[in-house]
Amino acid sequence: MSSHSSALYERQHPAILACQQVAKAFYAHQQSPFTALEGINLEVVRGDFVTILGRSGGGKSTLLKLLGGFIAPTSGQVLFHGVPLSGITPKIGMVFQENTLYPWLTVEQNIGFGFKVRGKQKHQYALRVQEVMEHVGLAPARHLYPHQLSGGMKQRVSIARSLAIQPDVLLLDEPFSALDIQLRRRLQKFLLNIWQETKATMVMVTHDVEEAILLGQKLIVVGGQPGQIMEVADISDPVFNDRYDRHFLDLQQHLERVVGEEPDAMENPFSLAIVKGHQTTSHS
Repeated sequence: MSSHSSALYERQHPAILACQQVAKAFYAHQQSPFTALEGINLEVVRGDFVTILGRSGGGKSTLLKLLGGFIAPTSGQVLFHGVPLSGITPKIGMVFQENTLYPWLTVEQNIGFGFKVRGKQKHQYALRVQEVMEHVGLAPARHLYPHQLSGGMKQRVSIARSLAIQPDVLLLDEPFSALDIQLRRRLQKFLLNIWQETKATMVMVTHDVEEAILLGQKLIVVGGQPGQIMEVADISDPVFNDRYDRHFLDLQQHLERVVGEEPDAMENPFSLAIVKGHQTTSHS
């Protein structure tokens, strides 16, 4: 994509979420503040699938909470549709690392819960809930309770519940980290299929380099002390759908060095040339 085309795209597709010089510090009684993030600038455009990659404790989950309005920045601002975000909103959905299903509600009731708390009557949202359950393969389990579900099914319900109310942005905080590798890969494919079919705007935090490349269209590396954006990569080319592709493996190796903060990480001659050479198509 040429610089002219890129600029035109940004004008036609303004950012849904944006950070402008965002910093976040945490204060403890009679202790010096701990600065988790500093100088964060980023934009999330409609239809993007952005993955935020970083080590544990590197500030990536803090960034996701800022984007969701769960916490406020110490300085700078988070914009939602161009307006400062002042708190949580139903227009921004959130899927947590551990499922937050209500154990006393069935799958169908959990998925419809967001409509219920907004005062909707069941006849107003029953069809939408049915459509979502069928779309994500949960219709046969509609009358089951969370304790009757596998870990993977619970996360599917959590994702379906967030998507049911059609948020403008869906945030995901390491949703598959507690699952075994086989189940994790199945749910990665499930989530990517959902994104391809709905074109929902998604932002997902992960510490898994392979996962960040497989799912993202745009990849952001957060690291350092305090946390900053170390790299931004366009990974929209289909070569990054194949974990065995040479380009995928080269990028994975590079990012593992960056995230691992090895001394030569930022001096690597790779310099994302592969990424820049593949910007013509999207995951499909």
